[in-house]
Amino acid sequence: MAAAVLFSIAQPVIASDLLVAPTRIVLDGNSGGEVMVSNTGDKTTTYRISLVLRRMDATGQINPLDEALATPSDAAALDIINYAPRKITLAPQQPQTVRIGVRAPPSLAPGEYRAHLLFRAVPDAATIDAPAPDAPKPGQPQGMSIALTPIYGIAIPVIVRIGAIEGKAVLANAHLTPVADGARVTVTLQRSGNRSVYGTLDVLAQGSSTPISTVKGLAAYTEVASRDVSVTIARDKLPAGPLVVRFTETDPAGGGAVVEAKVARGA
Repeated sequence: MAAAVLFSIAQPVIASDLLVAPTRIVLDGNSGGEVMVSNTGDKTTTYRISLVLRRMDATGQINPLDEALATPSDAAALDIINYAPRKITLAPQQPQTVRIGVRAPPSLAPGEYRAHLLFRAVPDAATIDAPAPDAPKPGQPQGMSIALTPIYGIAIPVIVRIGAIEGKAVLANAHLTPVADGARVTVTLQRSGNRSVYGTLDVLAQGSSTPISTVKGLAAYTEVASRDVSVTIARDKLPAGPLVVRFTETDPAGGGAVVEAKVARGA
């Protein structure tokens, strides 16, 4: 069966000379996909690729999850998602494809399963062996010195959808709060069903079709029933009249659904 990606976000993400695209992949139980990894730096670098768990909280932050705390759904995601290679070495400006596959057993319950593919640069030996900036020179008294070598990485969600899925988004508690440089619009994105919701949030003047501010790639994953979103609007862009917030699903599973809420102005 030919590999087929149900949905992916093509816009690349870049961190410390590492470019990864797409930044989100959605697959079904029999499909596969690809991720392009590129070394945008000026030296040859080795990258280690691993499948890890992440958990969204009510603020929308994505945090690492210890496998010891994994739910059955988390454990299933680690089992059914396959990828290769697991380690690559790229010359400057060199790209390489990482293949992703799914092997879902027939007994797997319908629903959405998610893990994150983590791409992390491996420090070279010269960097690791280099003396700390404050290391004592020959003839100087010996003391303790610590050299910290930052290890950069990018994690992208890999979502597998099995069987019948449904999801719905609703906006609630939209309100405006004055801040020093303008105002902050805060809204709660509520999610129901057995799939995540994903789309674009716009803040608009009521009756206008031109957004004042836009947040793209906004997700609420299945582990949260709601998450808060805040958008700051500069004073010179803040209209005097009423505001609305609009969420448009860009995941094909959402069918382009649009939900809106009026923004309450604070005192």
